[in-house]
Amino acid sequence: MRTKLDAASITAVLVTVGAFSATAPLTAFATGPALALALGRNALGLLTLGPVVVLIRRGEFRKVFRRERFIVRKEQRRGALYGFLAGTALAAHFATFMTSTRMTSVAMATALVATQPVWQALISTFQGNRLPRVTWTGLAVSVAGAALASGMDGRSGTEALVGDALALVGAITLAGYTAFSEQARPDVSTMTYSVLCSLVCTVELLVLCLVTGTPLVTFDGNTWLALLGLLVFPQLLGLFSLNFALGRAPATAVSVLLLLEAPVAALIAWLWLDQLPGGSAWPGLIMIMLGVVVVVVGDARRVDPTADGADGTRRSLAITQHGLLALGPRPGEDIHTRLWREARAGRFAEVEAIVRRQENQAVRLHGAKSTEATHWIEVRAEVARIAGNHGLSAQLWLTAARFHSSGPHPDPRTARTCLDHAHQEWSKVTDPAVAATLAQGFRAMYERPPEQHAARD
Repeated sequence: MRTKLDAASITAVLVTVGAFSATAPLTAFATGPALALALGRNALGLLTLGPVVVLIRRGEFRKVFRRERFIVRKEQRRGALYGFLAGTALAAHFATFMTSTRMTSVAMATALVATQPVWQALISTFQGNRLPRVTWTGLAVSVAGAALASGMDGRSGTEALVGDALALVGAITLAGYTAFSEQARPDVSTMTYSVLCSLVCTVELLVLCLVTGTPLVTFDGNTWLALLGLLVFPQLLGLFSLNFALGRAPATAVSVLLLLEAPVAALIAWLWLDQLPGGSAWPGLIMIMLGVVVVVVGDARRVDPTADGADGTRRSLAITQHGLLALGPRPGEDIHTRLWREARAGRFAEVEAIVRRQENQAVRLHGAKSTEATHWIEVRAEVARIAGNHGLSAQLWLTAARFHSSGPHPDPRTARTCLDHAHQEWSKVTDPAVAATLAQGFRAMYERPPEQHAARD
């Protein structure tokens, strides 16, 4: 399993941990309604980043609204639907988690929310994936730890138990956000997706505040300071550094390091708010963290293509760069042979489901712009060519070229090969609007040679 982190990635993760760890203490410090704070941090984040994103990607947004961008008609519509569901899950997460910090201790709230990978693993079982024994062991340890810690927390009264329950709901909804995002992200650019989720989340929190009669802006000085801190630290600095880290480092290693959020938040709450859970609750908190680590590592082991096979042999990730470009099936029934056969038979829905699953796993294990994840973008491009969707194929080849030239390990030669494939597909496009959109992408890539991308990005 690849878990190596460079200095820049480690720094980004540590900044993320510090920024996210401020969420619960800042919310507990403020005196204004937790729902209003959740709305405020998202609204301010949207107002801060939204115009910048729209300005940077104004061409993309203009084509989306004019329905000139070919991918909107099919691929991006699906991504937008899952983006809406992800934004809804995110709104529920903020509403429950930030409310829980007012009802239970910061340490308990952050530890219970940190069980998100546990619920993510359970969601995976509903999607038809089998979990190894080590993952089930981690689940059992985390659940037992949560029961133990919450039982001790119950001595503080019913309100603390309700706060623990809300924190668990916050973890479940965060897992839902991640699951929906995995389905949406291959079809929507990062900037567009971020604006979509923030917009949905902000609108739904506003509706929730109005329905519950929550005052929106009747804040005192401390609450305004807390709201500013929530904007600067978790909303802007935290998300930016996390996205940077996930673009360079394996997602599993990042996830494990992010578990430091719970003890760091507890330390901040102790030093700033003089708040700590009872001593008897600490064994349960430790069990929660231990179980989550086991789940995260077990999940990585499950999706790691280099893990040992069931027969004791070693499986290698040595994938030929363009696995579907061969003229016939390969010896043996590997996944690429299966994809080739299904695509030639016209079963594109089955092929898409397989490729998406493989791409999502590669992103989680190796990073969004890794060679392993980019390989599956190339596979999608070749499948689109077989399906006769030359515009989509060219767009995917362009995306692969961009990732190869600006990813963690830039490869200008492979990027140029991807550009050549994109150009071949572009020459077959008959829709003038699609051809014009692709031409802009080619212009941007050729004006900025691949060998210069790594130095500038």
